[in-house]
Amino acid sequence: MNDVAKNIRKIRDASGMTQEELAEKMFVTRQTISNWENGKSQPDVETLSKLSELFSVEVTELIYGKKGSYVNFQKKYIITAIISFCVVLLWIILDQAWRRPLSEQLQFINPFPLSIFNYTVKPLAFMAMGVLFLSVLSFGVDTGLERRVRITMLIIGVILVIFLLWLAIELTLVFCAPQVFPEFILFARIHLSEFLRNLSAYAVPFIAGCALFLGFNRRERRQ
Repeated sequence: MNDVAKNIRKIRDASGMTQEELAEKMFVTRQTISNWENGKSQPDVETLSKLSELFSVEVTELIYGKKGSYVNFQKKYIITAIISFCVVLLWIILDQAWRRPLSEQLQFINPFPLSIFNYTVKPLAFMAMGVLFLSVLSFGVDTGLERRVRITMLIIGVILVIFLLWLAIELTLVFCAPQVFPEFILFARIHLSEFLRNLSAYAVPFIAGCALFLGFNRRERRQ
């Protein structure tokens, strides 16, 4: 929010115009200009367009600052999207080139490696999908949140990640235990449901990735 206020004040000072002079040209009061520059209120889209014409600058410069600032602002989303995409791509390659052939061999004589893959690598990939989804969305939609909301989302994301770690350990042990201890078969059948596996592999990590992204994504663009 404060970025637009700073940009209006900076551009006005650079033009050598006082608040009173700007108010006259914009047909508003000097107090309105002061509120804009202090971040107490915000000009609407039409007003920003008029300001850009008056100062002979792009609207994006009023919102983001100089062109280089806008590029730097977008850079973090580009880097985040690339990293997330690489994680998802790595999961797809491992799934097709390693997990599927292994799962078809020997009828799961040693299920431990597959369990590690299903309950750690796959959730990590879907968490990356959540981050990737919001990273791409951030190029067209403001996903920045206020500090209080960011902290809430960050706490939710961390709790979900801890839950995933616990679930991965439990499911891996439950799935592998019957192979080592036959008496655990009944326990495994009771606890290892298809719903729980899908929840741990898809929904929870995706939501965790979204929550962590929003938690770290500080609001910088709005005024």
